[in-house]
Amino acid sequence: MQLKNQVTMAAPPDVVYQALTTPESLVETMPGLKQLTPVGPGKYDAVLELGISAVRGRYAGTMEIRDPDPPKGYRLEMDGKGPGAFVHVGLTVAIAPSDAGSLVQYEGEAQVGGTLAGIGQRVMGGVSQMLLTQFFQAVGRAAERRAQE
Repeated sequence: MQLKNQVTMAAPPDVVYQALTTPESLVETMPGLKQLTPVGPGKYDAVLELGISAVRGRYAGTMEIRDPDPPKGYRLEMDGKGPGAFVHVGLTVAIAPSDAGSLVQYEGEAQVGGTLAGIGQRVMGGVSQMLLTQFFQAVGRAAERRAQE
């Protein structure tokens, strides 16, 4: 399924980039993310717990920040496995200055298999969009707080 959106954040690009890429910030802002353990430069083992209807459960996998270009953007790759399901997400994230602070654009796709694939594209698309919206709203709040410090 395709993932694409843009969000304006009231913080400069360097602060937004840090909020989107530091492990502490990600654990604080990503819905359900319980743990990120560094395993290499920009690569982490991740534990995610979701409590949303058919995607409920504990997922373990990896998250990698590729092609970092601070503060302009990066490529995010995530792979996870959970109760009878797997997911792969690849996103390109671009950050640009704007009058309000920063414009963050993301585009990519998610591939799901197992029981998640049986849920249907429409339901999974809605869940994915809800999680991404919650994440980017939380990142925006965190970046705004850091910009005011």
